[in-house]
Amino acid sequence: MPTPITIRKNEQLLYEATNIQEAAGYLADYLNIKKTKCYDPIERGYVYNIPYHFKRDEYRFITPLEIAANRRQELEDRDHKNARRIWLVPANPNEYDLERAFTHYEALDWKRSFNYENGDILFLYVSGSVKKVRYKVEVIEGLVQTDDTIYDQSFWVDQEKYDQSIGGDKTRVRLVDVVDTDGLSLYQLREHGLKGNIQGSMKLTDELRDYIMSFFQEDLSAEIYPDEVPEMWEGEQRTITVNSYERNPLSRKQCINHYGAECQVCKMNFEDTYGEVGKEFIHVHHIKPLHEIQKGYHVKPKEDLIPVCPNCHAMLHRKEDGVYLTVEDLKERLGMKISTL
Repeated sequence: MPTPITIRKNEQLLYEATNIQEAAGYLADYLNIKKTKCYDPIERGYVYNIPYHFKRDEYRFITPLEIAANRRQELEDRDHKNARRIWLVPANPNEYDLERAFTHYEALDWKRSFNYENGDILFLYVSGSVKKVRYKVEVIEGLVQTDDTIYDQSFWVDQEKYDQSIGGDKTRVRLVDVVDTDGLSLYQLREHGLKGNIQGSMKLTDELRDYIMSFFQEDLSAEIYPDEVPEMWEGEQRTITVNSYERNPLSRKQCINHYGAECQVCKMNFEDTYGEVGKEFIHVHHIKPLHEIQKGYHVKPKEDLIPVCPNCHAMLHRKEDGVYLTVEDLKERLGMKISTL
């Protein structure tokens, strides 16, 4: 089946090809390079959204999402050279508080010690007293091109390391999953192929790669819902804006682990009602109103967040006489409604 590929140069449309051969031929003629040198950057480009830099220009290759997803699966099943790379990367908790940072931000800018590319997976090994692989992150921007890198000093434990972090190339990553198991301890990693200590980034292959990957099954962002909760009211669709704390993947996981995937207002459990398709489905609501959140605020998942069904979530984001309903208000109203039935 042909793969249509759109070529963009510096965000401007350059060419629309019907297949990769045509795209490679066009790019080779345009850049005056060999056609054989174009296939790999084009394939990695459309599969993982990896930009191709030539001299001072940036080229991107775009194809329909379904085609990209199918090809990505093929590459990874075959362990193809164009498949995403898997890395093991050390993180020192005595220098930087990763857990608090991931609770606060949806993405972090990481020191680019290697040429990480879009789509690469980094497994973060937390050293110090932890000595375990804890986090799986995906590279969403191999080389951060913008000037909006965030240096939040509050997450840094070591002032000297914070000072050293200023400047230099950065890679932007998003949290995919987090686990806490002795199966990923330093001892177990050595039992499954690790040689020596983890003192710098290393590319994972074979047994050690497969062993680490087997512990990470979820994509925490897969159940993140849009910024707006849709609501139907008298035949007219309206939207209710929710905040980033309700969408943060690590905060959601910690909240749901504490309360369970059950609405804390009406006790709706989607798995009980709908079976397997409803397993782990739930919204998460941030209890503290946005206008009360001050700069530097750090969410506490067990105290600040609460699982709710979409219906109750929509009601919690509505105002009555200019005031938002609280969880307790909604519980009381629901209780009164049930008692009159």
